Amino acid sequence: MSVRYQNWRDDYQSRLKTPDQACEAIKEGDLVSITILCPAPLVGAFVNRAKQLNRVDFRTLAPNNPDLFNPAIVKGEKEIEIFIGDAMRPSHDAKISTYLPNTFMLGMKATDNNREEARLPDVFLTPCSVPNEQGYVHFGPHMWMRKSYAKRCPKTIAIVDPNMSKVHGDVWMHVSEIDTFIEGAIKLVDRPGVEERVRTLSPEPLRPQLLELLEKVSNEQLALVEAMFHAFPPELLKTSLGMVEIDPAAQGIANNLRGLIRDGDTIQVGVGQPSSLMFLAGAFDDAKHLGVHTELGSPGLAKLWARGIVDGSRKTLFPGKSVAVAWTGCDGEDLKIIADNPAFELHLPENILNPALMSQNRQMTSINSAIAVDLLGQIASEDRFGGHMVNGTGGQPDTHIAAALCEDGRAITVMRSTAMEGSISKVVARHDAGTLVTIPRYLADTIITEFGVARLLDKNHRQRAEELIAIAHPDFRGELREQAKELWG
Repeated sequence: MSVRYQNWRDDYQSRLKTPDQACEAIKEGDLVSITILCPAPLVGAFVNRAKQLNRVDFRTLAPNNPDLFNPAIVKGEKEIEIFIGDAMRPSHDAKISTYLPNTFMLGMKATDNNREEARLPDVFLTPCSVPNEQGYVHFGPHMWMRKSYAKRCPKTIAIVDPNMSKVHGDVWMHVSEIDTFIEGAIKLVDRPGVEERVRTLSPEPLRPQLLELLEKVSNEQLALVEAMFHAFPPELLKTSLGMVEIDPAAQGIANNLRGLIRDGDTIQVGVGQPSSLMFLAGAFDDAKHLGVHTELGSPGLAKLWARGIVDGSRKTLFPGKSVAVAWTGCDGEDLKIIADNPAFELHLPENILNPALMSQNRQMTSINSAIAVDLLGQIASEDRFGGHMVNGTGGQPDTHIAAALCEDGRAITVMRSTAMEGSISKVVARHDAGTLVTIPRYLADTIITEFGVARLLDKNHRQRAEELIAIAHPDFRGELREQAKELWG
């Protein structure tokens, strides 16, 4: 073992800086990657540094500081990676930021192959755990691409979060592999202290709901509750923490999905709506020996493991383990089950979301959401009204292709039949001009709404139209039939 590894504590101490000192490593014209859920002290220090520079570009997911998108403060290109979501949509709509089309399976390819077009961030900002006794840190249950970037970027600045629960899998890096650490900027959250503050400072009518909420949150979520309980009602807090309600349409979709789930399936469930509701809506309750090989989590996932429905015993890859790139999307009760549980592992997305690997799973079954599907089976999951982006690809292409390629797999798309309080059909004859198609028609497989299941494999255009019209909302079926006749006779 090298001297650096033996004397890691001295090495670690030499790398400690304040947030502002650490961000001095960011230079004029750098591209900075800001990880999802990057802690506020580090993002704030980046903004302070950006004010001192004429130009700095950044790439991010789900940021928490509006100053990032103020062109007068941060001058440079602003890239959105993987998905847009509620936090990023205003800046994208205003054309302040732009989207980076990529997938997990190809996200590191240009860099790893030294392609001329590769643009690896110069600096990566991320949280990490407290070092263990051997001098290794991990990136917590929301790992995503944190380790992938930390391994490759010339400079990594890591802010130590003492509240991170321990995770398992390919998650560790030695402190000698990370340039700079920030300690003390994130305080250890004291659960009894938070409960006492909620008990004494919250409005009395809301106090019982808030205290009940605290019982269900993970350690990582405690700080969010403490920061928000005085300003946001319990119902809004529940939504922020993944505590969702099942609407009738989602329940109908789950009932239809239930009949397609087989004992021994290896499942992937997307975090979009309505796919993320399928665990809580009981879509998997009749199955046995399920495995999990997925991008992210959803509320209820880990509780299926606790009930014995998920055991991974029939998986081809990682038998006995549930694997993902992050457990983002799970609720607090799930995260408590996952914490330091070796049955749940995190791995690098460029590895486990590569369809060449993922498709080797037995009965690989992907379940993802869509915004609209046309009568040919073209699946649009990123935009509406012909090019107005509301989301990115996420892991849908990777996981859908994996299930499509799996010999006994099934690629399922779930969606409510209507949008905007029933005024718009999500089954459409043709997508509007400019619509971004996420899954082409030749990879479409199975589409589910609350009104039924459309099986598109081995179906021609006319037959596909019949299948899809049958699962559209009844109010729109007549119009869709007329449009189908005009298109295909």
